[in-house]
Amino acid sequence: MFKQFAATGIQVGGTDVVDAHPADARSITKDNSVTNNVVTNVADQYGGSLGIFAGYTEHTVISHNKVYDLPYSGISLGWGWGMLDQGGDTSVPGNNGVPVWNVPTIAKNNVVTDNRVYDIMKKQADGGAVYTLSANPGSVVSGNYISGVPTPAYGAIYHDEASRYFRTTGNAFCDVAYQWLLMNRGMDVDAQNNFTTQPKYTTQGNTLNTTVANNTTVDGCEQLPASIVDNAGLEPAYRHLDPDQSSTDRTAPSVPGKASAVTAFPTVAELSWPASQDDTGVTGYSIFRDGKLVSASKNPQVRIAGLTTGQKYSFTVTARDAAGNESRAGKALAVTMPAGTDLALKKPVTVSSFSTPNVPELAVDGDLSTRWAQGIGLPDPSWIQVDLGAQYNISGIITTFEKQNGYKYRLEVSADRNRWVSVDDHRSKDTDAAANYSSLAQPVAGRYVRLTVTGSNFSGGSVYELQVYGSALPTGPDTQAPVLPGSPSANVLLPGTLDLSWPAATDSGGIAGYTVTQDGKEIALTAQRILRVSGLTPATAYTFAVTATDPAGNASAPISLTLTTPADNDLALKKPVTVSSYSEPNLPSLAVDGDLGTRWAQGLGLPDPSWIQVDLGSVTSVKSIVTTFELTSGYRYRLESSVDGTSWSAFDDHTAVATTDRVNSAFSPAPVQVRYVRLTVTGSNFNGGSIYEIQIYGGF
Repeated sequence: MFKQFAATGIQVGGTDVVDAHPADARSITKDNSVTNNVVTNVADQYGGSLGIFAGYTEHTVISHNKVYDLPYSGISLGWGWGMLDQGGDTSVPGNNGVPVWNVPTIAKNNVVTDNRVYDIMKKQADGGAVYTLSANPGSVVSGNYISGVPTPAYGAIYHDEASRYFRTTGNAFCDVAYQWLLMNRGMDVDAQNNFTTQPKYTTQGNTLNTTVANNTTVDGCEQLPASIVDNAGLEPAYRHLDPDQSSTDRTAPSVPGKASAVTAFPTVAELSWPASQDDTGVTGYSIFRDGKLVSASKNPQVRIAGLTTGQKYSFTVTARDAAGNESRAGKALAVTMPAGTDLALKKPVTVSSFSTPNVPELAVDGDLSTRWAQGIGLPDPSWIQVDLGAQYNISGIITTFEKQNGYKYRLEVSADRNRWVSVDDHRSKDTDAAANYSSLAQPVAGRYVRLTVTGSNFSGGSVYELQVYGSALPTGPDTQAPVLPGSPSANVLLPGTLDLSWPAATDSGGIAGYTVTQDGKEIALTAQRILRVSGLTPATAYTFAVTATDPAGNASAPISLTLTTPADNDLALKKPVTVSSYSEPNLPSLAVDGDLGTRWAQGLGLPDPSWIQVDLGSVTSVKSIVTTFELTSGYRYRLESSVDGTSWSAFDDHTAVATTDRVNSAFSPAPVQVRYVRLTVTGSNFNGGSIYEIQIYGGF
């Protein structure tokens, strides 16, 4: 055990020029192993020191250590900020005065694996649980279980200046406040198949030729793969050195049922399986492909991407509980991926702008480490358009952005570049994953695909890959109009909002899209068979019509629906309310007074959570609830309903992700019987619960 050292707990290898470029091969620090050590509360005098540090070394293995309670980074590998690497640091003028070497350093084939690192970065920011510098060919960071990384830390794993040739895979991250990965001029890094409760990561500072893909986000630490969590840290023979608190639960969940698969994309499998049972509750599942851990899930279903068309795979699933007990694997499922090619691969592209070296064709080169980026400093929107070269029935599109989140976008398809059909619209909400899958319920005919980034949070449109899938359309003249049977139907959600839907059209040449009109005026051109229409006036008659069009421009006969929207009968208006607290003059009754200029606010200075409850007076049918908060964003909340004020059912749950809009609408798939509605603000970013209005509707 290494404890209460003034500086670094364990150091292997040096940091001088003679260590990076020794004149005699016998001077190379190599083939050392740092295993099964406890390193805690070191660097207590020199706060910039490390738990475990390896400088210029070859094949140093740092494995199965328990590292915690540190002011700075847990494990650090590499040195020199790239200035002693072959060619030097090209981003620093004159290599900062350091002579430029034309040969690589001796650093290579180093391994940081299966360590337990937590409660670190307590006084510093520019570091992480695992921090790297400079080129390290053949080096691996894998199987580490990292937790308790506070907000100041730049990244749980931080590949800093000129970190190069690292493979970062199979790590698990729990309770990471800011982001699980940061690459600052991290080059030629492959970061795949990691598992985290915090999805955020950043690539910055001219990070090149890196792949951040196929990483899994789970809702809680108890869903991380037990095989990683249990294996990290001290091996069983050494756990007496610093024992963890043992659990009394030693019963593993039952074996999951055999999985089934749906393959909507040639490279993606959607798996589902019968749930396991456990005496204390199943918390998550681990998914294995050909015996290798590839994903994790809270629920008994998961999406597996990055597969190869035409290839056969074997999938198995295990279950775990909160104590980390893992079941045996269920029966293997054999899946052969369907045939299909990326129609956009290496096809001509046009863009609104670009910045070198991130040129347009890199978005369709089949390489997830290269990307197109819009012109530096240009505002949103930006767009990229692919010419598929012929007409196709497009069934799906995969868009992989540079950043994990922060993009609002729209996907459109056109047969002639004049008339565009919306096939997926994300303009109202930021993405929450780098890879986004648009699977079309009915294929859309077209030759051109356009992606428009409407909101990038000032980062600029940046796309690693735009992949398009579908089947070829027959050639030749087409004079046959599509057939659109039946009539539209409406699901009224609010007095001024409804979902209009209609049957699928048929046509020998495919369907290019549907035109929707409202009282004779076109309101949408879409590939979907459902359209949300808002901004309607309550208690007003409207006529909606839908027409289907094929790629040749032939249009079907329209089908129509006439309806009258319901009156604006807010069931909560001026009804009795109770609250957890309030601050004058923002009284509870102001949240149901029908005035969007007045509000209820919780007691000044009180912590989250806070709540407000409305009594509708009697049990009634409720379909939707509209909440208008004071701030445009920053609230996490939960809506519940009850018939007796004692037993509560979830109506809508936003406790995992904060709101991004002031007005938030919650819709029940079917009306529910309700007398009491309770809204609990679980996270307000220290502003406190503050609501202009709660409106409740039903009985449409």
